[in-house]
Amino acid sequence: MQSLKNLYWLAFVLVLIPSQVGAQDNSQPKPQTFVIGRTGIFTEGGGTTYRFVETFQVRGRWVFPDLGYIDFGKSDYKELFVGAGATLVSSKHLTLIEEGYFVQAVGSTSGDARYFQPWTYIGWNIAPKLGGEAVYFPYLPLNKAGRIQHVLERAKMEYDFKHWKLGAGYAAYQFGDGEWQNKPFITTTLKAGKLGNLEIWLQKMPTKTAQVQVRYAKVFR
Repeated sequence: MQSLKNLYWLAFVLVLIPSQVGAQDNSQPKPQTFVIGRTGIFTEGGGTTYRFVETFQVRGRWVFPDLGYIDFGKSDYKELFVGAGATLVSSKHLTLIEEGYFVQAVGSTSGDARYFQPWTYIGWNIAPKLGGEAVYFPYLPLNKAGRIQHVLERAKMEYDFKHWKLGAGYAAYQFGDGEWQNKPFITTTLKAGKLGNLEIWLQKMPTKTAQVQVRYAKVFR
């Protein structure tokens, strides 16, 4: 319970500080609020592979606060995270964003594990309609219950057809000293304007099964 209280306190501080800074400096750009929801479902049997929700604000080059939750289709292990970061590079052809998260695992099998999670996003544009992005983050243990993990959440290329995008990519995961688990996928995204973007993945899993991922993102300006 103490670790959860610490997480809630950190989230409160990350919300409070930006609001106070913004109150003193009216020259700052208005924040953009992002809301993200994702879930995965096995193509055979229909079991849920994960559920993920996140909300964060972008204030100019700064990203804060950033709050989220993930589980893996079970009630005995969940993760809560809070963090902040900044856009380090923003150009016509390249975007680089770095964030840092405090992650708290909860549930009967979690062992109350805690992690620091540096998070890296790289986006690139090769041509006006051809580009891609990659996201990588490790789990760096902060207590004995944690185990080091590496997550290549996505690395994909997409072609933009104005109202929708089509692409393919690769994801991977490593737990401790285990072998990397390879998870290639194909993806299509419906760009629905003010309603947000709806992305669908068909992804091959290491267990020789497949999952469908549904990913929704909306920006409130």
